[in-house]
Amino acid sequence: QQIPPDNLEQMKFSAIIVHALFAGAGATSTRSGGLGKRRKLGAKGGKTQKPEISGGWNTSPVPIAGIDNSVRLLKREGIIDAIPSSLCENQGKNVILVIGDGMGWEMIRAGAVAKQVVSELKSMGVDISTGASGALAAQAKAAFAGRTLSDYYTEGMPRRMCVPSDYTLILIALYLNNLRRSLSPISGKGSGLSFQELSEFHVVTTSIPFIGEPNDGNHYGPARSFIGDVGNHENGMGELILGPDGKPLVFDPRDIFKGGNMVLWDDVRGGTHPWDANYFVEMNDYPTDPGFDPEFILQHAIDSANSASSYANGHKTGVNMMGVDLYEQPLRSILQEAMTCGRVMTSVPILHATPAAFITHTNNRNNGHQLQDGYRETKPTFALGTCASRYQPSDDLKQAMEPGGHLSSEFTFLHQDPAVLAEDFFTPLENLDPDDGKKVLACFGGEYSSNGNDNLPYRGLDGGYTERWCSKGIVGKDEDDVAIGVTPNSTICDHWPKEELKNIPKMHENTKAALDFLGKDDDGFFLMIEQGDIDWAAHANHMDDLLGAMFDIDDVVQEVKDWIAANGGYEKNALYVTADHDHYLTLLSHFPEAVANLIIDGKAKDITPENNSNVNAWSAAVGAGRHEDDSQSQTEHLEDFSTWTEEDIQRVAHFFGPRGSGGNGWGSHSSRPVVIYSEGDDGCLEALVGKGYRVLGTEVAGSPGKIDQVHVNACMMKQLFAL
Repeated sequence: QQIPPDNLEQMKFSAIIVHALFAGAGATSTRSGGLGKRRKLGAKGGKTQKPEISGGWNTSPVPIAGIDNSVRLLKREGIIDAIPSSLCENQGKNVILVIGDGMGWEMIRAGAVAKQVVSELKSMGVDISTGASGALAAQAKAAFAGRTLSDYYTEGMPRRMCVPSDYTLILIALYLNNLRRSLSPISGKGSGLSFQELSEFHVVTTSIPFIGEPNDGNHYGPARSFIGDVGNHENGMGELILGPDGKPLVFDPRDIFKGGNMVLWDDVRGGTHPWDANYFVEMNDYPTDPGFDPEFILQHAIDSANSASSYANGHKTGVNMMGVDLYEQPLRSILQEAMTCGRVMTSVPILHATPAAFITHTNNRNNGHQLQDGYRETKPTFALGTCASRYQPSDDLKQAMEPGGHLSSEFTFLHQDPAVLAEDFFTPLENLDPDDGKKVLACFGGEYSSNGNDNLPYRGLDGGYTERWCSKGIVGKDEDDVAIGVTPNSTICDHWPKEELKNIPKMHENTKAALDFLGKDDDGFFLMIEQGDIDWAAHANHMDDLLGAMFDIDDVVQEVKDWIAANGGYEKNALYVTADHDHYLTLLSHFPEAVANLIIDGKAKDITPENNSNVNAWSAAVGAGRHEDDSQSQTEHLEDFSTWTEEDIQRVAHFFGPRGSGGNGWGSHSSRPVVIYSEGDDGCLEALVGKGYRVLGTEVAGSPGKIDQVHVNACMMKQLFAL
């Protein structure tokens, strides 16, 4: 949907692996900040544009076409000729889905560039952990002097556009610019990481349903179904929301700014692609393209729960919800469909949002017993991750898997143990075969670790698992106890106890173990692997952690590719690598040189500034009521709660949040589309580019040049079940 402001029309499931782990041009403001002058945006001040109450239509403005599923979508779009009477009729390919939680396009570029910088420095003899000195240091710095992003990527380079002042001419320029965008080929694939070598590449929208009033500050989409706020009740246990006339609300598939129930992508306000050049234009070069708004992607973001649910079952649902529809009725996931005919691995807790969306049915990702009940009912063939807090199978279920328990003949329960080295951890699986009904649960962290960690170990830019900045910023308040800013407070710490690293296999080793086990299944398998730490790092504005997590997912995909090459290639396997959502990261042009210089100086950890705070700037601002303050733009409010200096930004050559928000001025999801790399898809995704989909039987318009997350589910189903 292109709806600018001011009325411009414009399987077999053998396993899932879970591994550790979001207005038009306005007047220019004279206020300057760390990155130069900023403009005040069409969404005036902290009060971002607020849609009318959604869901107020008692009769849908579009015809009801009937409840949909992925198989019917494939048939309707002519991708399959007929719907089989059973999904179990044919044996398809093994399907492997790798999700980088929060892995937006710019995160991928950062990882790809950093990997190439590290490789080149190693070839010169530089020690990535300790750096270099003397002649070697001088030689290495000279080699990277003046190195820019354009030496690695050609996408995302700034361009200048002459914008006329006459309103009619602006409309003409807008039309011509949109035409240019639509005719230009999609680039953006990039190179440097293992999954960027896959043959197919697409842009994916992460559009979400929107029921009722927005949250304060429009931070995320509302966690609300047609039964109300999902935190107030369990699945289905509530009255239907009624409209002003006392009748139940009816879903409207239009955009929220047209009175509907969908947060749809807008190519004009947000850019045609994640690498749209408008994101990379310096502040003093504004205005950019007419209608572009760098704050647009800050509004009504998706969360990992309902995002992963779209991948898992091909349906749209609300924030915090997974495995249920907007009436909180259960939906079957690709995992459950596969198990009917015949698995999950993550770096974060096993029942955290992304993996849980393939296993459970809950209206609220925080409802521990619904999560645990879902695992008990589904009993995936292979599940691995951290077992912490409520995001893990229940204690009684794990006890039943222990030797002598009533589930011990079915399950092999592995957990972190100081007496078991990483290289021996998976030895008990050598003689197990899923064809014999054998299942595996593997737990790390939580009660099995001395520090109760929620994530598996992840490295930093220097490849090590220790010595990183841990930040706990201090929120300052005035005499009325209202937040007014943040003071950085960082110390050097280790992410995991050093003595426990020897007991925990690395992420790619977990992947190999899962593939070796599931590969024994004669009926084939579905495997979901999540690198969840990318998201955790981005929430913390922590590039050191983020790059280490990107190196991990790179290793994971290489492991998968090697396994595929040795097991039938892409004629028998399909591989998809994508993200559930984006954040808001921007690299400056000298990022490669900045990364190289920090490594050469032996200060790789400083790619995350010591002045980092790990405080969510917009959450702090909203808590102070800034979202109701029109005296500043949202970007200006964010800057008041950021802690990086201009020197920090230039030294690390990147920032989080909109340009001018201070460097660490975000810390949340964004609504910007993500990308997907694939091979073995046999043209299914390509056939769905620009196509729509149905939500509760109503047709939602597609986005030009893009697919949606529900389309990914449809194509995985096609490959898994040979539709």
